[in-house]
Amino acid sequence: MHTRLALGFTIALGSALLAIPTAWADTGFRCGQGHAMSHHGHGQTGVTGHMLRRLLSHQQEIGLSDEQVAKLRSVALDADRSAIRASADRLVSERELRAMMWDTQPEMPAIPAKVKEAESLEAAVRIIGIRAKRELIAVLTPEQQTKLKALRHASRHHERAPAQQERSRQSDLQGQESPTSAS
Repeated sequence: MHTRLALGFTIALGSALLAIPTAWADTGFRCGQGHAMSHHGHGQTGVTGHMLRRLLSHQQEIGLSDEQVAKLRSVALDADRSAIRASADRLVSERELRAMMWDTQPEMPAIPAKVKEAESLEAAVRIIGIRAKRELIAVLTPEQQTKLKALRHASRHHERAPAQQERSRQSDLQGQESPTSAS
């Protein structure tokens, strides 16, 4: 009975250990790479998604014309296309690197070159995002850019306001306690 159990356990464990490298080579979840498409803000919303949503949600306050909205959407779509292509190239490069690492006879100079290629492609994705955001801002007039900065400033300070109000209220209470305790 124990022999059968030990044999079954050994077979199951051996099968699991043999399947792990194959799963790593296919999925992209090895070494934290499973979040590749959401890394650096270019997941489902694309490299310009947040900026475009912010601009369109404040379209009235900023004073965007229909032509500007069309141009913003066009710039965002072009940037997302470029980022998707560059990201796909990076993912292919990462998979090729993993395949090289599992190769029994890897050529060592090829591995660092593949690592540098993957890093270069990641940098390309980030640069596409930076360029796209700058192009989106360039569609706006200087007055609209000023309004956008004011909205961003207001939203940042609005998020902090409750905490600042609480600290202010606590310092007021401490200030009231001092004269009372001194008398």
